[in-house]
Amino acid sequence: MRQLILAITALFLPAAANAGGPLGDSPPVTGQRTKVLTLGTFHLSEVKNFSSDWLTPLLDKLAAYRPQIITIEAVAGEQCAMMKANPDVYSDAFETYCWDLADIEKVTGFSTAAANAEIRKTLDSWPAAPLATQRRRLAMLFLAAGDRPSAQVQWLRLPPSERRVGDGIDEKMLGILRRDNGKKNENYDVASALAARLGLERVYLVDDHSSDAALANEPEAFGKAQAARFEGFRETPLFQAYQGDIASMTDAKSTLAYYRKLNAAGAQEAQIRGDFGGALSAPGRELFGRHYVGWWEVRNLRMAANVRQSFVTQPGVRVLNIVGSSHKPWYDALMGMMSDVEVIDAASALR
Repeated sequence: MRQLILAITALFLPAAANAGGPLGDSPPVTGQRTKVLTLGTFHLSEVKNFSSDWLTPLLDKLAAYRPQIITIEAVAGEQCAMMKANPDVYSDAFETYCWDLADIEKVTGFSTAAANAEIRKTLDSWPAAPLATQRRRLAMLFLAAGDRPSAQVQWLRLPPSERRVGDGIDEKMLGILRRDNGKKNENYDVASALAARLGLERVYLVDDHSSDAALANEPEAFGKAQAARFEGFRETPLFQAYQGDIASMTDAKSTLAYYRKLNAAGAQEAQIRGDFGGALSAPGRELFGRHYVGWWEVRNLRMAANVRQSFVTQPGVRVLNIVGSSHKPWYDALMGMMSDVEVIDAASALR
């Protein structure tokens, strides 16, 4: 029956789109509109000697928004499995954005697909007050699924005395959960920390690099042209100002100030016009710059679709997206096209 309904719906979609197009800015809905706030962020790893304590005022502001779904710029395990299975197209993306789960699969017995199925089954019957053994097992399942940030949420929700080996967690996984590498990362230090603080069970990984297939057959000249353009960008006043902003963060006050600057109205305009606008008009008969912008737009469309998928069955919730700041203009524009979504001004939330 479900497949029949989807098929019938698909038959009518082209006619409906041709007749009326989108439903308008604010079509009537039953219940509350879904609120979507997108926080543009820098990468914490760029800041020398960054301390997680500097994020306290930011986390306080975001907690006041009370998000019920948090999405992050990370590639889901399912897509990583697909990319691993197609190395001729995605080998670079897999190496850059994914973890090889072969060792964890050997220990746990769960493939990525099996782990995700078990996660869905577990959360469907999740108790109001889970035992520590249940949280450790769920953390293990998230690790097996390639979802380290959600595993971190479970870990942070455990009492410190219960953050130990057991229930599928071995010493290697313990090191991952303790973050023994010492690297700062907004997916953990902002998203996972906030989710645990708010009593959420997970975050949602919505980045997309299946879009990289669009550039899989580009000639070597494309890479050289892009490298030259990026190198030239590093010499611009805009990049120098960015470097100054990164260096200016030395405490909680200056960190919150930079987040406010990043999320102010029009804050990304100069950067996206310089990068993507410059690429569109870059000289050369190969039009490599337009290839780059096309890839970027495909990636953002798919990321926005993943965000939208996260709340399909939860209309009316409050969603927080945490994403690299150059994605924010696309997120806001695309979320604004969704029929029952109210885009929340990030600048107002950070005041």
